[in-house]
Amino acid sequence: MKTTLAALAVLMIAVSPLAAQTNSGPLSFADKQNTSEVLGSDFVGTPVNGKDGQTLGKITNLVFDQEGRIELAVIGVGGFLGLGEKEVAVPFDALKSGEVNNKQVFVLDATKEQLQAAPAYKTLSGEAFKQRMADWRAKAQQSWSDIKNRASKAYDETKQRVDQSTKPQQ
Repeated sequence: MKTTLAALAVLMIAVSPLAAQTNSGPLSFADKQNTSEVLGSDFVGTPVNGKDGQTLGKITNLVFDQEGRIELAVIGVGGFLGLGEKEVAVPFDALKSGEVNNKQVFVLDATKEQLQAAPAYKTLSGEAFKQRMADWRAKAQQSWSDIKNRASKAYDETKQRVDQSTKPQQ
C-alpha cells in the first residue's frame, strides 16, 4: 500500500506540468475594456484608402491565426451599396492607420485597379468547417492520449523504482 501511495505521489508530481498545459484554471471575466484593447467591431466598416487618398473599400472582416493574432484584413471593394462588391484579403500589417477629416481610416499601398484585379477571398463552407473541427478534435484526442500514455509510463517507472527501493536487501 505504501508503495502504491508513494508511486502515486511521484506520478502526480511528474504529471502536474502536463496537467498545467491542458488546464487553464478557473474561468475569469473582464468587466470593461481597457485602454490598450480594441474591438473587432472598431475595424469592421473602417474605410481603406490608397496612398493617393482615393477610397479603395471598407474593412468587412478580420481573419485570425491560431494564436489569436489578426492575420488578414478582408476588404470589400467595388460595387454600389453593397451590390456587386467583392472581398479581397490583404495581410493586416500592410494596412497603416490614418485619419481623414478627423475619422479613422486605413491606408494601403495599392490602387483600386490592383484590388479589383485581386482574387476574391473565399471563406470555408459549412462542410469544410465541420471537417476542420473534426480534425481539431482528432488532434486534441491524440494529444490527450499522448499525455495519458506519458503519465502511465511515468507511473509504472516510478512504481518500479519505489518497489526496488523498498525491497528488503539480502
